[in-house]
Amino acid sequence: MVAVLLTATILAGCISARQVPAEPRHLIYLHGRIVQDQQSLRPLHPEYGYYEMAEITAAFRERGFVVSAEMRPQAIPFDEAVGTVVTQVRQLLNSGVPPERITIVGASMGAAIAFRTSARLQNPDIRFALMGPCLSTNAPAVAVEEDSAPAGRLLVIRDESDVPTRDCPAWNGDTERFPQLQAREIVVNTGLGHGFLYRPLPEWFEPVVAWALAKD
Repeated sequence: MVAVLLTATILAGCISARQVPAEPRHLIYLHGRIVQDQQSLRPLHPEYGYYEMAEITAAFRERGFVVSAEMRPQAIPFDEAVGTVVTQVRQLLNSGVPPERITIVGASMGAAIAFRTSARLQNPDIRFALMGPCLSTNAPAVAVEEDSAPAGRLLVIRDESDVPTRDCPAWNGDTERFPQLQAREIVVNTGLGHGFLYRPLPEWFEPVVAWALAKD
């Protein structure tokens, strides 16, 4: 009897000593318009060069994320593209994935889709990382267009050299208008204009990874 108890104790100790694998973190990557327009995972822009979508998604997978990155059909309506992402996220949630382990990363047009997705999901725990938009102007615009304010944990990264957002006012953290939005803005300066999001540059890639892995 003593031998049996001793064996059970040893086995229990071995099991507790093992590292229990953490639940996977899911990342949905939404590409820019050029990928959709050219129907290529490596489209070429005359000024910014190649959009390295495969390189970007591979970099996220190397960090341990379960990555979903589908190329949108060329003629898909914008509203339908938003609905597709909303459905995808709801499927993850219904399968038991905790919302804090879901991050939607959007670049350029993908960021616009992600912004709308946040307003439709209304889940304050889902994470979003958006490259390219102006947070202070886009958040109110999305609230009007969707008749619902954006919600979630939102990181926006824009580049000082990107002409469309060069004069973007700083985000003032309007909690009254956006009660379910925890937003942070980072401004980088790569000198690449809108092309800063065309490859996994550390200036934006590392903050996005840190945001997706944050525990708070």
